[in-house]
Amino acid sequence: MLPEIRRIVAVEAHRRRTGRCPVCVHSLGTGESFTIEPADDGFYDVASGLKVRIDGDRIVVPSLQATVDLTLVDDVGFDGYDHSSGEPFSGRAGGGASVTLYSRDQRDFFQYAVVAAGEQV
Repeated sequence: MLPEIRRIVAVEAHRRRTGRCPVCVHSLGTGESFTIEPADDGFYDVASGLKVRIDGDRIVVPSLQATVDLTLVDDVGFDGYDHSSGEPFSGRAGGGASVTLYSRDQRDFFQYAVVAAGEQV
């Protein structure tokens, strides 16, 4: 899965859990921060220049011809499938300030801190 797609999944998982789109995402693995601009039908990932559209349970990134299925599970979990890479994934986004994505075998994980509009960075 592309790093940009992982970041987009983290943003959307947080948005679905809290009802608020993050405006900043910090990759805890790389130390990088990324600006996100909310939109009526999704959001814009400023660093990558990717426009993201939300279509039901699907995340669509038209310029990459990418589609990702994302389903919330229980109180904090989520499952998904990246059609571009053919990779299933899972994760946790409990409505707090962090989101964790796990690879199919849960050997690899990616952690993000997210900041929604009106929150302190």
